[in-house]
Amino acid sequence: MGVGAIAVAGFVIGVAWPRLAGVRLGPSVPEGPSAAVIESAAPPASAVTPRGTALPGVPAATSTTTVPSAPPPSVAAAALATAGLRVTVAHGSILSCKTAGGEVLKGGDCGALPGLDALVLPRLRKLADCSEAASTAGKLHLVVRADFGRDALTVDLGRDHGVPTAEPLLVCAKSALASASLEGIAHDHARYSVAYGVTFTGACLGSPAAVAAAPASPVPAQPPAATPPSDGTAQVEWDVAIVRDAPKTGKVLARLQRGTAVHVGSAKDGWYPVKYGDGYANDGWLYRGAIGR
Repeated sequence: MGVGAIAVAGFVIGVAWPRLAGVRLGPSVPEGPSAAVIESAAPPASAVTPRGTALPGVPAATSTTTVPSAPPPSVAAAALATAGLRVTVAHGSILSCKTAGGEVLKGGDCGALPGLDALVLPRLRKLADCSEAASTAGKLHLVVRADFGRDALTVDLGRDHGVPTAEPLLVCAKSALASASLEGIAHDHARYSVAYGVTFTGACLGSPAAVAAAPASPVPAQPPAATPPSDGTAQVEWDVAIVRDAPKTGKVLARLQRGTAVHVGSAKDGWYPVKYGDGYANDGWLYRGAIGR
């Protein structure tokens, strides 16, 4: 009986004692890494998270980098064309006037016409928007006629202008002044003729501005002939070509549309004598640019 009690007590002590002392009798299953180990081994958020994306619970960075985008080609071309052209309009100079009684006075005898420049100058500066201005360099002389009785402004070409595209620019000038009103402008006489000089600078054929403003055209199979064709004919290449009875400042005889055939003679100061119309029965002069020469 005593021996059995001692054996049972020894068995219980042998089993319980290692547990009470914290001693393991067999291999232990490895536990997972501690939170501290996981935190130290994890890569930084910037290494695994795309820039600008915030992790849950982590504030997103406040600074961003913006890469400017290139402007559309059409906007860039328009900016280039405008940047290369400058239009300057000189103050008006009174040429003549007509009194209420019909008497015509010259220049200084007409007195002053305050207020007309403020009306005309801004409108003539809009010639920079005219398509022909993109390939124009030189000075254009215009005569603006103010009729206070009719409250109307009209405009014509002056003399000795130095631009080859005067007629198309005149059309643009007429459009710019068409809606102008003379109301409120102080005046002593019923009608005035006033000269204005418009200078185009910074643009010419072949300049970046002209190239950007010009529409794309197919490359011809062969370069244009440097001399008139053997049969002496040509076609109008402008939308509208003005035929005059003498070079440069002659009287306007006709307006020929693009594609109209003409017979041409020998050039004189950049102008060609031409025959046009039915059976080429009419004579006149065309500027060389109008027929691509």
